[in-house]
Amino acid sequence: MSGRQMAWVWTGKTTPAKLTDRDKESIKRIVEAEIEKTTKLKGIVYRTQVKAGRVYLFYLYEPQIPEGAILTKPLIDGKYFELVLARITVYDKYHKECTLDWQRHNNEWMTIEKGSLEECIQIAEKSDWFQI
Repeated sequence: MSGRQMAWVWTGKTTPAKLTDRDKESIKRIVEAEIEKTTKLKGIVYRTQVKAGRVYLFYLYEPQIPEGAILTKPLIDGKYFELVLARITVYDKYHKECTLDWQRHNNEWMTIEKGSLEECIQIAEKSDWFQI
């Protein structure tokens, strides 16, 4: 044996914060105000949702649907799918510890960056990960 010792290193919180309805409304207002300050996200983000300690940013996608295709999800306005653009996981109710997450093609989430809620939105604005 070489004398090396292995140890687990705790890198931070692993579960999202438990938010009250008041916390969720506050976070949603902050997110929508921050998105209004941006140029790229303001034109892309269709809807925001706060659920289970996470903020989801949705956008609309117009697919090319072949004639006679059977859809499993209804279309919005008869021509759009609603898809997730990004997710921000909130780890404290003061939204100072957050991660900006990107959804891969296999529906797994990948953390792009860590920061406050406002910083995560600014990172998403500047990042190439969140282009449509």
